[in-house]
Amino acid sequence: MGRILFLEMRIKELSYATQLSILKSGYIGSSSHMDSSGFVWTCPVKPTALSNIYTIKINYHVGKFPKCYIINPKKLPLAEGATRLPHTYDSQKQQLCLFYPYYREWDSTKPIAITIVHWAIQWLFFYEIWVFTGKWNGGGHGNWDAEPL
Repeated sequence: MGRILFLEMRIKELSYATQLSILKSGYIGSSSHMDSSGFVWTCPVKPTALSNIYTIKINYHVGKFPKCYIINPKKLPLAEGATRLPHTYDSQKQQLCLFYPYYREWDSTKPIAITIVHWAIQWLFFYEIWVFTGKWNGGGHGNWDAEPL
């Protein structure tokens, strides 16, 4: 009887230089700074044709998970009755919660350009709806609905 040989396929991690190169080639108007341990990348994004323009910043350093912030506007408006931004690691710094490291939803084999950036744009889409309605439809843990006044 024949044997089927299964090969374990290992996907190669993308270096921080490769990650940055993919980001820079895919997003016009972005800027970056790279050092020996990683990079900081910023880019204007617009979730929909009717949306405002936001500037996102991604910090990515060797051995760490990418961190994504909204840096413009400096202070995002809140939904009526809300006291903080929804689904963030840090509402004051506007650091978005885009994935769960514990569940390995992101790792360095995945391009930041087609994961983290897209998730940030999607977060902004749901954010704009939340500001208008007070209801967070963007998923994640917890209840992020604004309390009616």
